[in-house]
Amino acid sequence: MEKNRSSKIIAVVALVVAVFGLTLGFAAFSNTLTISSSAYVSPSSENFKINLSGSESGITTSVVGTPAQSDNLGYYASQATVSGARISGLKANVTQPGQEVSYTFYVHNEGEYDAYLNSIVFANVEGQSAPRYCAATNPATTTASLVSAACESISVTVKVGDDAAVSGSQATISNHKLEKNTKEKVVVKISYAAGGNRADGNFNVSFGDITLKYDTVD
Repeated sequence: MEKNRSSKIIAVVALVVAVFGLTLGFAAFSNTLTISSSAYVSPSSENFKINLSGSESGITTSVVGTPAQSDNLGYYASQATVSGARISGLKANVTQPGQEVSYTFYVHNEGEYDAYLNSIVFANVEGQSAPRYCAATNPATTTASLVSAACESISVTVKVGDDAAVSGSQATISNHKLEKNTKEKVVVKISYAAGGNRADGNFNVSFGDITLKYDTVD
């Protein structure tokens, strides 16, 4: 089975071989009976449930990043929205190198099967050929080369459970188990690296979707 292939099928194969021998006088008779059977169980949305939450205790509808707008630190994270297996609206406002905001939420395994995190994928920004895209708010008064250089200092990372934080796709992850009826923390950080380049005007940075893929097999 390919490691990066979505697999929600558990195959159980049983092979039973019975040999009956009968000896009468000088005549020997043998008969071999072979029975092959297989059963396939396909987890459905009713018994394989992996959901996101802004709360450690259960499913909530929203999650707020830190530092919040009320901190008056000049940079902040906007409120995000959680809906089932998707979180959206992660947005940071940063003003200088060295600043970062973070979102903390939880993956809950509410199903009947243990789950395995098999990959983390950083998709390209919609309509672009890279997972990060920067554009000046006012191109007429902002130098494109400075925006491009500053863009390299802006990054997003994701840390799942006790694993190391990653800033790019991991097509294959092994030995990351989320047992049924348990949860694990996920932290997403948007950072403007200390000592990073600056632009001579405001610019927007967009990132593509980050997908955590959980399967019933490792």
